[in-house]
Amino acid sequence: MKKVILFLIDSMMPDVLERCIAANKAPALRFFMEHSQYIPDCVTVFPTMTASIDCSLITGVYPDQHKVPGLVWYDAEQKKMVNYINGVASIRKIGISSCGGNVLFDLNERHLSKDVKTIHEVLEENNLVSGSINVIAHRGHKQHKVKMPRLLDVITSFSLREHVSGPTIMSMGTLVSPALFRTVPWNFSQSGLEGYGINDTYAIDVMIEVIRSGKQPHFTLVYLPENDHKLHNSPEDAVQHLADVDKQLARLLDSFSSWEQMLERNVCILISDHGQTVIGESEDHNISLDHLLANFSIHALGTDVTPEVEVVICNNERMTFLYPVNGTDQLSIVEAVSVEERIDLIAWKEGEKVKVRRGGTQQEMCFWRNGEYQDAYGSSWSVEGDVSVLDVQYDGECLSFDTYPDAFSRLYGALFSQTAEVVVVTAAKSYEFLSECAPTHLGGGSHGSLHKQDSLIPLVIAGASEMFPLPARLVDVKDFILRELGIPSASNPQ
Repeated sequence: MKKVILFLIDSMMPDVLERCIAANKAPALRFFMEHSQYIPDCVTVFPTMTASIDCSLITGVYPDQHKVPGLVWYDAEQKKMVNYINGVASIRKIGISSCGGNVLFDLNERHLSKDVKTIHEVLEENNLVSGSINVIAHRGHKQHKVKMPRLLDVITSFSLREHVSGPTIMSMGTLVSPALFRTVPWNFSQSGLEGYGINDTYAIDVMIEVIRSGKQPHFTLVYLPENDHKLHNSPEDAVQHLADVDKQLARLLDSFSSWEQMLERNVCILISDHGQTVIGESEDHNISLDHLLANFSIHALGTDVTPEVEVVICNNERMTFLYPVNGTDQLSIVEAVSVEERIDLIAWKEGEKVKVRRGGTQQEMCFWRNGEYQDAYGSSWSVEGDVSVLDVQYDGECLSFDTYPDAFSRLYGALFSQTAEVVVVTAAKSYEFLSECAPTHLGGGSHGSLHKQDSLIPLVIAGASEMFPLPARLVDVKDFILRELGIPSASNPQ
């Protein structure tokens, strides 16, 4: 049985992938593509942010089931904002110990629902070995000690010294090291200036050592983050950024006696988590939420949610969660943001229904589970109102989506990931949201929205025994991998 390696390349986009190969700048990616099933329009999760997507990748379900709403969200039970390390200024305000605890411990041990099983848990319950390299969502049955670098230990007041759960082979930069016969040789990629190993070079270093050690798991998930960081700053150089990723993949291929040997021994899957949209350069491409919600008392970062607070803003770049608190009417928030034409979509829950409004208008529709219409993925829905809001197309009793892929399941997943009332807003193309200390990217790349530019990702599968089912979604990757490893669906509870 072949082993499976899944490479998660942050912000890899299909058009950039194709241009990079056409420009002869990506020999490794070309090699995989020439031996693969290539799907340029796989649909990712909403919001198109790393945390919720990673959790969907390892659980095979949308956020309404795994319960991790986004990269930044509000825990109404704890009355606490959750930030999985997004934005330097935000982290300073909230506190690095709090944000570090969120991403290192809370995400996997508390926030990720125990009602769903990760791919690591399923594999090891079936006597197979699993691995995770630098992925923030990694829950498994083994306990791993976190070893904080001295500087971070001091900054966090020695508060981040717990154990974390994960698969048998696990790396989280230099903070969690895999149990190998020999350690990964030190280089600059492990320094604080390079994120203590949370980078492409170190991830590939670890993968090479895992293979050389003879301890390669049956499945390994490898996260390569640098493409995303670079695109946020210089999207005009997208081809070169992906070519840099290709050099790391080529280094791994070169560790085999031949590139072909890699595919003789492994199924190699390459996937992105989301795309990116280029943001305009002028200040008006930042949509100020403080301005739109000026008539409300807005929660200040780093402070308690006191009885005076009326709304909590959780900014996820081109998408934002707006939480009415302390009795604030959520419809008053909906009306306040509806005047803004730079907002693309506004969505909220009413009972079991999802209501959606087009920004700057009163155009509105709603949908809910179970009904006469069926989408391409087998889910059935009831629909009312102006379906042009989500660009829904009908063919008899079948409905389809273009501008907003798999719109119903993805919006439903985000809104019902929590029981709390919440209003979701997404930015129109070339815009993103501005709020206290949130990172902005004028002239750069951003993501988070429901739009297909942020939502359609490439999927490359080389060396597999079967074809990936179409239409493709990121949430279906887990089941595909388990089938490749001989695990029937009965052993794979959602």
